[in-house]
Amino acid sequence: MAANKQLSRFVRDALSAGKDRGEIEAALARSGWSSNEVADALDAWADTAFSPPIPRPQATVSARDFFIYALTFGVLIFGAGHLVALFHALIDLMFDGPNTYRPYNQIRWAMAVLIVTAPTYLWLTVRERGKLAADPSLYRSAIRKWLIYITLLIAASVLLGDLVATIYALLNGDLTGQFVMKAAVVGAVAGGIFLFYLNDIRKGDAT
Repeated sequence: MAANKQLSRFVRDALSAGKDRGEIEAALARSGWSSNEVADALDAWADTAFSPPIPRPQATVSARDFFIYALTFGVLIFGAGHLVALFHALIDLMFDGPNTYRPYNQIRWAMAVLIVTAPTYLWLTVRERGKLAADPSLYRSAIRKWLIYITLLIAASVLLGDLVATIYALLNGDLTGQFVMKAAVVGAVAGGIFLFYLNDIRKGDAT
């Protein structure tokens, strides 16, 4: 929640005047400000003895960030879906044999997608890591955080859906080796993405 401009200005002036944070918080609470609003306003300024108070770094937003990160995560999700489809088709061939044309067609299409998306995603990610290493302030990109959390949400939803489907198949007596292998592929891909970007978020919060 962004701090109200008047509230932020008041907190800055109070800190400049040497007021204790506890005093400021109590005074604002008595004046009707909510605890969340007060916390946001105080957190906007570094807790140091320096005067005037030093503002904390804020999240950044840019059109360039939107293009780069939307492309990166779009390529990731599109490629991950076809990686799962490729393994599912291979599993079908393993269990059912080459009885139909469709698995081969699905394999060719998935491979074509991965040949394009895999190097594109790797290039974008390596490029981003280099920029983050050179300038850690880029971790504060608001668009980057939003898209990472959206990716985490999608990965978590897929994992939960995969678990529900597995439990349902077990209860329904349909838990075959073929189904288990397909569920394991979905869990591995979605889980890998989730853990990778969860670690990324933690690294960004620590920066």
